[in-house]
Amino acid sequence: MPLLKPIVATVVLALAYVFGYRLHALQSIHPRRWLSFGAGVSVAYVFVELLPELGEYQQRFLAATLRQEMPLVHRHVFLAALLGFVFYYGLDHLVSRSRASTPARAEEGHSLLVYRLHVAGFAAYSALIGYVLVRGPDRALFALALYTLAMFLHFLGLDHALDREHPRRYRRRGRWFLSAVTGAGALVGFLTSIPDLFLATLMGLIAGGVVVNSMVMELPKEKEGRFWAFCLGAFLYSLILLLA
Repeated sequence: MPLLKPIVATVVLALAYVFGYRLHALQSIHPRRWLSFGAGVSVAYVFVELLPELGEYQQRFLAATLRQEMPLVHRHVFLAALLGFVFYYGLDHLVSRSRASTPARAEEGHSLLVYRLHVAGFAAYSALIGYVLVRGPDRALFALALYTLAMFLHFLGLDHALDREHPRRYRRRGRWFLSAVTGAGALVGFLTSIPDLFLATLMGLIAGGVVVNSMVMELPKEKEGRFWAFCLGAFLYSLILLLA
């Protein structure tokens, strides 16, 4: 893959964290519709593109471990996806419990420990996506653009959730940190590569994270969502993927 394509894609994803709060501010007209539209795109990417890729990586994992005796080898990548799902669902549950127990801390957000755990969880997530952007499937230019669009909207949803939960700390430092680790993950991908066995596991973890974050972090809470905007995003992105 030529270097320019993943570099540009990585910069675009990093900018979702840097300027995400400004984009949310610009969405003064029906902001919830834009977030619902982005959630629809992310969910369409999961079911139309990511899950089939996960099956391919399971086959690559089987090929890489053909002569090794490993337990649950036929379900390894999908179990990794389940682990990623459970981890990020647990992270969201931790933040929700903290919000319920400290309703008066509106200006500062949650406790410093909860903030650090929340940001650290998404730092690992962003770094993995940055790495896979370089070392993952070799996509043609248009396919890479579609992937970058889906992940950009996905990151905007995460940025919105983090900014809502930790308004002062995240906007002051957290967004810069997540932007940096996204680039760091891509840089590691440029400098080194890991065997298919581990890459397949990483893809499973990312898949589980994308699924739960699309459903829990991006999908509207407390009846704030816009169902038709969500459907429009899912339909349009699925149509483009299928036609491509």
